Amino acid sequence: MTAPLQLIALTFRLEADAESRLLAEVDRIRGRGVLRVLDMVLLAKGRDGTVEALEVGDGEDFGSLLAGIAPFGAENGGRQAVGDGVAGEPAGSGVDALMNSVEPGNAVAFLLVEHLWASPLADAVSAAGGALISDDFLTGDISRAIGAEVAAVEEASAVIAEAQAAEAAAVLRAVAAGAAAAEAEAASEQIQEAAAAAAVSALIAAGLIEEAAAHEAVTALTAAGLITDAAAQASDEAFAGAAATIALADQATDEAVTEDLALIGAADEVAAEATKEAQARTRAASITRSEAQVLRYLPQPVPFSVIADKLGISRSAAKERAERLYQRLGVHSRDEAVSRARALGLLRR
Repeated sequence: MTAPLQLIALTFRLEADAESRLLAEVDRIRGRGVLRVLDMVLLAKGRDGTVEALEVGDGEDFGSLLAGIAPFGAENGGRQAVGDGVAGEPAGSGVDALMNSVEPGNAVAFLLVEHLWASPLADAVSAAGGALISDDFLTGDISRAIGAEVAAVEEASAVIAEAQAAEAAAVLRAVAAGAAAAEAEAASEQIQEAAAAAAVSALIAAGLIEEAAAHEAVTALTAAGLITDAAAQASDEAFAGAAATIALADQATDEAVTEDLALIGAADEVAAEATKEAQARTRAASITRSEAQVLRYLPQPVPFSVIADKLGISRSAAKERAERLYQRLGVHSRDEAVSRARALGLLRR
């Protein structure tokens, strides 16, 4: 099954380097292997409303595939006039409608694109007996509203990721502190063993016991309490040092956990605030044209009757639009709406 194909139309102003920048971007898309530009046609609308096909690149074989879809006019991008934008053949009615909507002095780039990334998906669908039934883009108000919501979710996700990173750092520091405490405890045991060995060695060196009978001597002397004090003192000192080390490690662990819990709490508050702000911006992005007209007059010290006269509507209609506007902004009064709109950049300060 062929990878999904799509005809994309983009309008732009006719400038000195507009065509060269567009061609450079097409070359970049070709090199990425995700999309493949199969064909391209550029149509320009003159100041007198006449539409003509522009030449695309030097020696580029553009226009042959799209010529079979709609009457784009000149073959291979030649500068042949294609009419004044009035609908002609049925296959080209969509092109004519687009060109009619374009202001004079602007151009439209038509790109036939193959979505290479979706080729394995298309093969899987074909193997299951299916077929591609739609490939529409989201445009206009729907695209802007969803775009604002996506941006809000991404912003909140970034803040949450920072909080999770801080929490992970706290756990790592706690583990490191626990490892230090374990090392200190092991060191204390080694010191205790060394102290006992040093006591036995001292007794042997003094000739009090023979080396061959050291084990039995240690057992007997320990039972008699003759080396308990020396060994106990060394052990106590070792344990005291180890206990101090462990206490310091525990304190460091507690401080690290406390500090990181504070960071996580602060990050959660920032995330909540960012999410709240993003939701407010999403609601603000859905303001209708009629509500925006009322919003423009709210900062002025005029009653709703005057606003209604300026908009050519009734006072009750103006009030209803204002109430809907308050709901979208999450406020309850005219002053709050003005303040919130300025904070969101909907009104100049």
